[in-house]
Amino acid sequence: MDMNTLTQSTSEPKHETLTSVDRPLLVFFDGECGFCNHWINRVRNADHAHRIRYGTKQGKTFQEVAKAHPEVANVESIVVISRNGLGHEDILVRTPAVRTIVEGLPDFRFFAFLLQVIPTPICNLGYLIFSRLRGSLTLGKFSSCRVSTQQERELFVD
Repeated sequence: MDMNTLTQSTSEPKHETLTSVDRPLLVFFDGECGFCNHWINRVRNADHAHRIRYGTKQGKTFQEVAKAHPEVANVESIVVISRNGLGHEDILVRTPAVRTIVEGLPDFRFFAFLLQVIPTPICNLGYLIFSRLRGSLTLGKFSSCRVSTQQERELFVD
């Protein structure tokens, strides 16, 4: 399976369902990455419908997903669990994951457009280069995962 375009339907999940009709997306991100935390905060603020839940790749939930799907355990990417039309869950990484997240978020309309027009292999190459450089951005690296506020807790998984 090509890790750049990983989309795997889990019709017989080995884990409890992580998504729902109301919250069809679960995004796992690097909780120690300053840029990742900043980007997730922007997405969370733009997601007025609260259709997305969040978790860190350092958390228990992601560790369980990684046990069931070892191919995502060490991938340098956000990992998205997306509920499809049949109620099954797909696993997305890199460009398909980002496309899925920004779809329908008005604050990211231009970015979503760019991801549609630029061919996926080029987007994936850009993603890979950026993922290797992100730690050196001025936002730095956190020594611990972000702590959600009381209001955010229902949007976050362990």
